[in-house]
Amino acid sequence: MRHKLYCISILLFLMSVSAFAQEFTASVDRNPVPVGERFTVSFTINGSGSDFKGPDFKGFTVLGGPNQSQSIQIINGRTARSFTLSYMLLADKTGTYTIGPASIMSDGKMLKSQAITINVLPESEAQKEQRKQEQEQEKTLNQQALDILKKNIYVKSSVSKRKVFTGEQITATYKLFIHPELNVMQLSPTKVPSLNGFWNQDLPIDKLEWKREVVNGVAFNTAIIKQVVLFPQRSGNLVVDPYEFNFTVRMRVQTSQRSRDFWSFFDDSFFSGNNYRDFEYKASSEPLPITVSEFTEMRPPEFAGAVGDLKMEAFLDKTKTKTGQPVALKVKIGGRGNLKLIQPLAINFPPGFEIYDPNISDNIFTTESGMSGSITFEYLIIPKNAGNFKIEPVNFTYFDLNAKRFNTLKSKEFLIEVEKGDDNFGGSGITGVRKEEVQLIGKDIRYIKTKSSTLERNKQSFFWSRDYVAMMLAPFIMFGIFFIIWRRKKHESYDLNLIRNRKATKIAKKRLSLAKSLMKDNSNSDKFHEEINKALWGYLSDKLSIPNSELTKDKAKENLLEKGVSEDLSSEFLQTLDNAEFARYSPSSNIHKLDVIYGSAVKAITQMEGALR
Repeated sequence: MRHKLYCISILLFLMSVSAFAQEFTASVDRNPVPVGERFTVSFTINGSGSDFKGPDFKGFTVLGGPNQSQSIQIINGRTARSFTLSYMLLADKTGTYTIGPASIMSDGKMLKSQAITINVLPESEAQKEQRKQEQEQEKTLNQQALDILKKNIYVKSSVSKRKVFTGEQITATYKLFIHPELNVMQLSPTKVPSLNGFWNQDLPIDKLEWKREVVNGVAFNTAIIKQVVLFPQRSGNLVVDPYEFNFTVRMRVQTSQRSRDFWSFFDDSFFSGNNYRDFEYKASSEPLPITVSEFTEMRPPEFAGAVGDLKMEAFLDKTKTKTGQPVALKVKIGGRGNLKLIQPLAINFPPGFEIYDPNISDNIFTTESGMSGSITFEYLIIPKNAGNFKIEPVNFTYFDLNAKRFNTLKSKEFLIEVEKGDDNFGGSGITGVRKEEVQLIGKDIRYIKTKSSTLERNKQSFFWSRDYVAMMLAPFIMFGIFFIIWRRKKHESYDLNLIRNRKATKIAKKRLSLAKSLMKDNSNSDKFHEEINKALWGYLSDKLSIPNSELTKDKAKENLLEKGVSEDLSSEFLQTLDNAEFARYSPSSNIHKLDVIYGSAVKAITQMEGALR
């Protein structure tokens, strides 16, 4: 009797364990399915999981998903949780199709669901009519969603000025507006402003700050996503390009037996059959025209493009020196204006000086209100001869925005007293010869003999001999070899695409390394997301030789496929990019695990590097 009780206890224990063993299964709500009909496929795990990867659903159109749901069961006093991800699919053509297995990680193990075979049957006349009605209802539903999204999610751009002179600063700001009750599942930039015709510099956004802002009585979550300083480089009509985003928004659709297009957005409803749908929406800011005027007066010949409220000072580090010893002439230009665009000034130095290209240093700050600070040009000159020399005044011409006219600043005249140094600069006799070389003259030049012995004529002529021809051809051969090597090096140095391609992985690793160091500091999560996005976008831009301003996800995928990268790997890389961008721009970005985002980015770049070799 006791033995039977033990057996029953063990059996009950095994049944309890098996009831809670982790399983990952796939199911559909209907099979077979008429062509043109929708059906739902679900993947369920009776536990927790991560890193879910769905099948490709070849032969079907994915209308929505993955949608998530959870359920709780109590069996023999124990609580069991199950987690389900479901997709809504559309049967496109008749035939037999197989939905492959999905995968998920659970307790360190990879679980896979079973494959499901779906039979898609031809539709009847009644089904055709019903499908036609559903398509009309779907069209109405999409239009209703579009009307709501237009009012509740958008990108707005603004500029500090609309009419400027060439070289005058403009600040462009791009701001994102999202209604707080919208459930944004994904958002990512699809087209960044190219800003042709402008010299531009992005202002750093260390942290994406979401604020509450009321527009026409409606509250929005807003954040500045890009701020850039612009300097127009030519007159005429220019355009500050729009910033374009793609959004995936999950909204509640309410249906009843009488109609399928009842719609609810912000308030609850008593209709039965509520479900959620994902809608794709593209929002773009408006292009902003900028009128760039010519200057109000004739350009002086010495004007080189400097614009603003500027000052200049010039000075020598010393006025007395010796031949062969350097003197530094420093020209410092400061104030507010397009300082980074100012080129070295043309200075008339007296003859007898060795002149070097100027060393440029700056202390420039760029803010929303303007570019300010200073830039210094240091000209190094070395006198060769002794004497008194005069350097003409330094002239600097710029366009004064306050006075709306050209202004020329002029320094004083510079006098330099040069004494004879120890290096024989400026001396008479042999110049440019060192003392050691002079001492060798007695050794390598021998005296001429006045008395000679009998000389005999060499019967073999050196001219046109083998040695003579070799000596004549050697310089040309050596020149040809050096020329080929030089051309190759020059070609590689000018092939920017080749350089960018070679350095793509190195740059991406540096950015990922910085992101990893920021990952430990939660206060720098925005900077972390910024570095991850720069690593992914920058890697694609460098590898595909496409400027960031022209790179879109569609163009990236097209180029990756042309380079032989599989569609699965291309899609996985772009999905990683979508997830990273969503985590960066989402108002609730703090819920995203930084280590997961970092790991996905490293994996995506590593796999892509292997495919592009």
